[in-house]
Amino acid sequence: MTPEVQWIWNAGPGLMWLSAALFLLYAGITVYHLKQVGFARYRLLTEGLKFCGALLLLFTVLRPEIHTRSVREEQARVAVILDRTESMQTRDIEDAGDLTTRADRLRRLQNTDEWAALNEEVELELIEMGHPEGSEEKSTDLGAALSAARDVESLAAVLVLSDGGHNAEASVLPALLNLSDAEVPAFAVEVGSRERLPDLALTSANFPSYSIVNETLVVPFSVRNTLSEDTPVQVVLLADNEVVDSRELDVDAGQVEEGALRWVPGTEGTASMTVRVEPHPSERLPDNNELSSRVEIRRTDIRVLVIDSLPRWEIRFLRNALNRDPGVTVDSLFYHPGLDPQSGPGLLSAFPDRRDVWSEYDVVFLGDVGLGDGELTEQNLDDLASLVREQGSGLVFLPGARGGQLRLVGTSLEPLMPVELDAGRLTGEGSEISMQFSLTREGKTHMLTQLSSSPARSQQIWRRLPGFHWYAGVTRARVGAEVLATHRSRRNEFGRIPLLATRDAGTGHVLFMGTDSAWRWRRGVEDLYHYRFWGQVVRWMAHKRNMFSDEGARVFLQPERPQAGQQITLTLSLAGGRSLEGTVPFDLRLRHESGQVFSPAVTELEGGGTYQAVWTPDRPGTMTLELRERGQTNVPPWYETDFLIEGNVIEQVGEPVRPAILQQVAQLTGGEAVTADQATGLFERLREVPRQRRILTVNRLWQKPWWVLLLFTFFGLYWILRKRQGWV
Repeated sequence: MTPEVQWIWNAGPGLMWLSAALFLLYAGITVYHLKQVGFARYRLLTEGLKFCGALLLLFTVLRPEIHTRSVREEQARVAVILDRTESMQTRDIEDAGDLTTRADRLRRLQNTDEWAALNEEVELELIEMGHPEGSEEKSTDLGAALSAARDVESLAAVLVLSDGGHNAEASVLPALLNLSDAEVPAFAVEVGSRERLPDLALTSANFPSYSIVNETLVVPFSVRNTLSEDTPVQVVLLADNEVVDSRELDVDAGQVEEGALRWVPGTEGTASMTVRVEPHPSERLPDNNELSSRVEIRRTDIRVLVIDSLPRWEIRFLRNALNRDPGVTVDSLFYHPGLDPQSGPGLLSAFPDRRDVWSEYDVVFLGDVGLGDGELTEQNLDDLASLVREQGSGLVFLPGARGGQLRLVGTSLEPLMPVELDAGRLTGEGSEISMQFSLTREGKTHMLTQLSSSPARSQQIWRRLPGFHWYAGVTRARVGAEVLATHRSRRNEFGRIPLLATRDAGTGHVLFMGTDSAWRWRRGVEDLYHYRFWGQVVRWMAHKRNMFSDEGARVFLQPERPQAGQQITLTLSLAGGRSLEGTVPFDLRLRHESGQVFSPAVTELEGGGTYQAVWTPDRPGTMTLELRERGQTNVPPWYETDFLIEGNVIEQVGEPVRPAILQQVAQLTGGEAVTADQATGLFERLREVPRQRRILTVNRLWQKPWWVLLLFTFFGLYWILRKRQGWV
C-alpha cells in the first residue's frame, strides 16, 4: 500500500494570509530592484540567495510538517482488562440452581475453548484492574486501566471484562477519546446481573461507640426489600445472643425502610450486639441479613445543675425525678425574688465561680432566670456557654411566666437557643383550656420522645398526655435546630409554634422546652412517663461528655463517628490545674493501628483549659490518642484513649452491574458491548482483528538541523557576495 503524504501548516488563517501578503510585497520589491540594474547577472545571484533565505524564513514562521501514513503487517495484540475489584465478589450469577460470584463467572469465561482459541490467534496482554496495594479506601479506576491498555505496543483492540463499576474521581472519558483517536476499538463483556436478586438486606446498623448502664441504647438501621412484593420484615436486636428488642416493618418492594431498636443495659462490661433481619423464604441471599459490633457499657454518674428563680411545680417534680435516678447527682440554685439564695443539702448559695467546679456539670437546666436582677452575671453566662460549646455539656432552657429568658437576649447564651423568642410576649401565652403537643416527623422517632419501646405506642401516648395551660412566647425555630414537637393548634406567620426543639452548639447539645407542665404527665400513671422523659434527656445530653473521659481530661470528636478523608475537630478539656497561661501544657500524638503517627497543631481556646486540634485522617482503622507532659517523650502518657475512624465505603458489594459505562466504552471507540452469555461469540470475532498496524510519521521540517543550516547558508552567501562587491 502506497504511503499517504500530507503537508500540514501549524499556523492560523490570519497568519497565513499576512505571510503571503508580505512575501508578495517582498517579491515585487525584488523584481523592481532587478529592473533598475537591468537584471545584471551578479545581482540575479545575490537577490536569488536572499529570496531563497526569505522563503525559508517564511516557511519557518508557518511551521510546516510532512505527515506520512503507512500500514505495517504484524501480529495483532489485544489488551484484556480483567476486573479484580471487590464488587466482583457479588453473588448474583445463576449456576445450576446455585448462586456464584462474578469473579467465578469471569474465571469460567477464561477457561472456555473460545478463549483458548483467541489466545492462540492473537497475543493477549492481560491487565488486572484491582485496588492499589495497601489502600484502605478502595475504588475502581476504569480510566487508569484503559490508559494502561493504550500503552501496549501494536495494540489492535481492547477487551474489558467487568461489572461496569467505575467510582474513582477521575473520569473515564479522556482514556476513551485517546483510544478513539488512535482508532483502537474497545469491546466490553458485562459480568453480573442488571437487577438485584430477590432479597431482604440489612443495609446499615449504626451501633454507638459506647453506652451507659440504665441508659437507652439506640441502634438505627435500614432494610432494603428487592422481593417482588411488599413484605412485613421482622428485625431483632440481640445482646450477647439474647433478643432484647424487635420491630416489624412494612417494607415496600424495591424500597428501603429505616427504623431503630432500643435496649437498656443493666450491667457494665462489653456487650456483643447484633441486628438481624429474619429471613424470608423467597430471598436468595440470606447472608446479608445480619450486622454485629461490640459496645462498651459503662457506669457513670451524671452531674446535673438546676437553676431557677421560684421553685415551680415543674422544677420540683424535675428535681424529684433526677434525685431518684441512681445514675444522677443533682445540685440546685434558686434565686428567690427579694431573698438571698438559700443553702442546704444539694442547694448552692451562688453560681460556682471556679472553672474546675462548674466544668463538672454534665447537664444544666436553666429556668425562669436571666441576666441581672440579682440573678446570673455576664461571667456566669459566659461560663455556661463555654461549658456547652467547649466541654460537651447539655443545656436545657425551661422558660417561665416571669419572662426571665428574655433577659438572655444579647448575651452569650442567646445564640445557643434553638428558637427565637417573641419580645412582645414577655409572659408567654396562657389558656384555661388544655392545649396539646404535636410531634413532628423527626420527633416521632427521636430518642428523647420515646415514651415506650414501641414507636407506634409512643406516638399514641403523646396524643393522650395531659395537656398544658401555658407556653413561652416563641416566633420560630432557628436555622440548624431540630423541632421535635409543636403546638397542636396555635400558628403564626412561620407555621406552628415550636415547643420542643434541639440543636448542637459546639461540642454540646441544647434543648428548649416551651412549657412548664411536663409534671402533669404523672396523672394516672405516677412517674412512668415523666421520669422516663427527663431521664432520657440527661443521658442523651451527657453522652458526648462521657464518650472519652476520665479524671484527667475529656475528649470530643466532631463528627462523633468520623470517616477517612473527613476533617475532624478534636476538642480537649483538661481538669482544673493543668492549664498554663499562654502555653499548651501537653504533647498530643495520634497513632493509627498501622503505625502511622500524627501530631496536629494544638491551639488553646479563649478562657483556658480547653484545646482544639484539626486534622484529616487518610485511612480507616483504630486511632489511639495520647497526651504526655510537654517535652516528656520517654514517659508513659497520662491520658490515653482509642476511637474508630470509619471507612468511606466506595466499592460496594451487592450492587447491580452498570451497563451504561461499558456501552459508553464501546460506542466511543467503535467497539461492541455484550453480556457474559454472548462473550464466546465476541471471542470468535476478536480472532479476526486486523493484523495491519497504521503508522503515522510526523516530519517537522522547521525543527531539523539541516533546515537551520540551509537558512544560515543562504543569508551567509548573500552577505559574503555583497561584501565582495563593496556594497556593504
